[in-house]
Amino acid sequence: MKKLYRYYPEFDNDEVLWYVHEEVTGHVVAEFFFEDDAMEYCKFLERGGGFAGFTPGFILRKMEINMNDAFSMKFSA
Repeated sequence: MKKLYRYYPEFDNDEVLWYVHEEVTGHVVAEFFFEDDAMEYCKFLERGGGFAGFTPGFILRKMEINMNDAFSMKFSA
């Protein structure tokens, strides 16, 4: 059976980040400072803990606003 996810290191200045890559879509679905965490997350995803290799892109977008602040501004009187 073909693996849907893999993890690999990338070096940025003096830091190493471990990325979890979704093979089918090409998305990076997570990043970790420790290899063990990336490995465990890959196992979790391979065992059905994700979207079976098809994570929608909108789920991976980072929010640029603080939702708590936006909520407070909307509903404060």
